[in-house]
Amino acid sequence: MSYSGNFRAWMDEPMMDSESNLVKDEYARGICEFMEVAGKQLGAKRSRKLLCPCSFCRNSHNVKTELVWSHLFMNGFMSGYKIWYLHGETNYEYGSSSEPYVADSLGEHRTEVDFGVRTVEMVNDAFRQNISSAAVEEDRCEEPNLEARRFFDMLDAAKQPLYKGV
Repeated sequence: MSYSGNFRAWMDEPMMDSESNLVKDEYARGICEFMEVAGKQLGAKRSRKLLCPCSFCRNSHNVKTELVWSHLFMNGFMSGYKIWYLHGETNYEYGSSSEPYVADSLGEHRTEVDFGVRTVEMVNDAFRQNISSAAVEEDRCEEPNLEARRFFDMLDAAKQPLYKGV
């Protein structure tokens, strides 16, 4: 697994261009990339609904696919959801097609870093069948209980680097 410090950095930046007051091209490409990944899910193909990762819904509501587009353009992505594990992303390769990893032009060689513990990937491997079946249940839009919310918070924290490395 390789790591680039700006993995999906477009998700953390303002989505609107301050000069033109239009959505930035990079953000629009990122939404297209997300919808392509999410659209491949069997549940999404059948029900034409997805868990909406916008900053308002925060993956707690199944929404029609076309509404997910508008939610993401209006509300932006929820903070910290850079690996789209609830939307079928299984091969976590840091970097995206719109942001290839390139070593510094100073001739310094960068080494790939294996972070060892891949907590989120292990949890997804263990409980994948439960996550995908829960996503298919369209009409259940209840908030997770306190214990589940703490668990999801710990999973989000596991995705954050402990310190900024090279």
